[in-house]
Amino acid sequence: MSQPLKKSVVNLYGLPSFGFQTLVTIEVMFFAAFLTDFVKLPLALVSTLLLATSLVDIIAVPTSGVILEKSNLKWGKYRSWLFVGPPIAALFYILQFTQLGGSATVTAIIIFTGFVVSHLVWNTFYAAHISLNNAMTLDRGERISMASNRGMFNALGTLAFTYFGVKAITSIGVAVGNPVLGYTYMAAITGCIMIACNWIYFVLTKDYAFNGCAAPVGKAADKMSVGEMLKQIIVNPPLMGLMIVELGRYLGRFIIFGMAFYYFKYVINDLPGMALFMTGLTVINFLSAMIAAPIAKRLGEKNTYMIALSLLVIGLLIVWFIPLQATAFKIIMLLAYIGYGLPDSLGVAMYSATSDYGEWKTGKNARGFVMSLISFPIKISIFVRSMIIAAVLSSVNYVADMAVTPELVQGIKNGFSLYPAIIIIIGLLLMFKMYSLTPKRMEEMNADLTARRQAPGSEA
Repeated sequence: MSQPLKKSVVNLYGLPSFGFQTLVTIEVMFFAAFLTDFVKLPLALVSTLLLATSLVDIIAVPTSGVILEKSNLKWGKYRSWLFVGPPIAALFYILQFTQLGGSATVTAIIIFTGFVVSHLVWNTFYAAHISLNNAMTLDRGERISMASNRGMFNALGTLAFTYFGVKAITSIGVAVGNPVLGYTYMAAITGCIMIACNWIYFVLTKDYAFNGCAAPVGKAADKMSVGEMLKQIIVNPPLMGLMIVELGRYLGRFIIFGMAFYYFKYVINDLPGMALFMTGLTVINFLSAMIAAPIAKRLGEKNTYMIALSLLVIGLLIVWFIPLQATAFKIIMLLAYIGYGLPDSLGVAMYSATSDYGEWKTGKNARGFVMSLISFPIKISIFVRSMIIAAVLSSVNYVADMAVTPELVQGIKNGFSLYPAIIIIIGLLLMFKMYSLTPKRMEEMNADLTARRQAPGSEA
C-alpha cells in the first residue's frame, strides 16, 4: 500500500458515482409522482408506500454495512461488489418503476419489493466503492483527490440526467404509447449505465483487489459481531461528530430544495426561474468539487469543511434577514452553495479518517461498516425533511395558490433559510468539539497502524 495508486484509479474513482447518480435521480425527482400520476395508486396507499420505503431505506444502511463486513468474495472484499451488486440492483430497480399485477395492492407490493431489494444491494456495493478510498491507500492526498473526483462525478451524473433523462422519459412514453413505460425503460437504461461504470472501475482496480483485506479469499472476513460493529460508533467521537454535522448539512439542503418551489412562487415571484437556478446549484457543486482537493490539502479537511459550511450559513441568514429581489437572491444563494459543495467533496476522505481512528483505538477493522454509514445521514435527513416541511406549511395554513400575505412570506423564509441555518450551526458546533482528526494526528495514527499491521502475527 506504500506505492502510489495509478492515476486512472485516482482520477476515475468517482465513475461508479456518476452511474449511480444517473440511476437514483429518477427516484429522487419522480418516485412520488410516478406512484400518484402514472400508476395512479390511491393516495392513502401511496402515503403508506412512501413511509414504508423511507423506513426500509434507513434500515438498509447499517444492514448493508454488516453484509459487507461479513462477506469476502473472490475478487476482493470490497472490489467484488462492484461486479456482483450492480446487475442485481438494476434488475429490481426496474421493478420499482413498473405497473404489474391486476390490482393496486399487487402493483404496490411489486414496487415495494423492487425498492427493498434494489436499495439493500446498492447500499452494499455503494459502501464497497466508498470503502475502496480507505482500503486502497493510506495516503491522505490520494484519499482527498479521490473524494474530490467523486464529488465532480456526482454532479456530472445529476446534470446528465436532468439534461437528457427528464425529456427522455416523456419521449419514450409517447413513442411506445404508455407513459409508465417511459419510466420503466429509463430505469433500465440508467441501470445499464450504472453497471458499465462500476464494471469499468472494477477492471481498473484489479491490482488493488486485496488491499485492506485481512482474511483469505472465501473465508469469513472478520469475527466481529453486529454488536461490536455498532460499538465502533460509540467509541469513535470523530465519526459521531461527522455524522451529526452531515445530518445537519443534508437536512439543510433537502429542506432548501423542498421549499424552493414555495420561495420562488410566493416570495420572489419567479417560478419560471426555478429550473435554471436548480441547474445552477448543480454546476456550483461541480465547480466546488474541482477546488476542494487543493484547499483541503492546504487547510486540512476539518478546517475546510467548517469554513465552507459557515459560508452557506451566512448566505442563508442574509436571505432570511434582508428582503431581496430575484436576481440578488439567486446570486447570494449560488455563492453560498459553494459552502455545501466543498464539504460534499470531502466526506469520503473524512469517513476514511474515522475508520482508521476506529481501528487505531479498538484494534479491530470495521472499515466496510464504518464507510457504509456515509449514507445514514442522507436517509435520516430525507425522512425528517418531510416532517419539517409539512410543519412549516401547516404553520401558515397553506393551501395551493393562496394569496400572498406577510405571514406566508415570513413562514416560507423561515422554512427555506432560518431553520436550515440553525440546524447546520448545531451540527458545526458538535463537529468542532468531536471531530479531532487533524492532518498531523492522522499522520501519527497511520504510522502506528502501519507498524501494527506489519508486526509478526498480524492478520492485516
